[in-house]
Amino acid sequence: MAEFKKVSVPDEIEALCEFDRKTFYLHPQDIFEPETWEECESYWMIVDGQTVGCSAFIHDVDYTEKPRKDCLYILSTGIRPDSQRRGFGNQMKAWQIEYAKQRGFTRIVTNMRQSNERIIRLNQKFGFTVKKIDPHYYADAEPCVVMELDLAETYKCPACGKPLRTPRAKQCRFCHADWH
Repeated sequence: MAEFKKVSVPDEIEALCEFDRKTFYLHPQDIFEPETWEECESYWMIVDGQTVGCSAFIHDVDYTEKPRKDCLYILSTGIRPDSQRRGFGNQMKAWQIEYAKQRGFTRIVTNMRQSNERIIRLNQKFGFTVKKIDPHYYADAEPCVVMELDLAETYKCPACGKPLRTPRAKQCRFCHADWH
């Protein structure tokens, strides 16, 4: 089971930058500068004592970082390459959504490269919808996919899509999927 630990800023900035370099090495232009990490609220994803992922958020802004009340912007979702395809992305996405709900956000917005089909599919699995394709977001001109989740519509099982009894449900009564 994964645990999520808030990153200590500024003490762990170098560790964040190193994680970013290792995770997003295919697109070095996407790697955050230390100043970007200082502006975020970031969390390590730890499994069996090992850091396997990292999330970064900015509160009350849109993906353009313009103010947007009650919106959580997921600035970064990263799973170490050697830890991918083991279900950690699913766990992280479920945790990100729960994080937003517990803090009273009504929307989540995130963006990714159009070529990153795995994160697009993962977001869609959790109810995110494509809101926009931004052809000018990335410096190398690859289109950016902007996705959004209306939290009022998220009380559905991530496995089968059927309704959950409460927003805090941890198991589906229909398919018995468990995300404790």
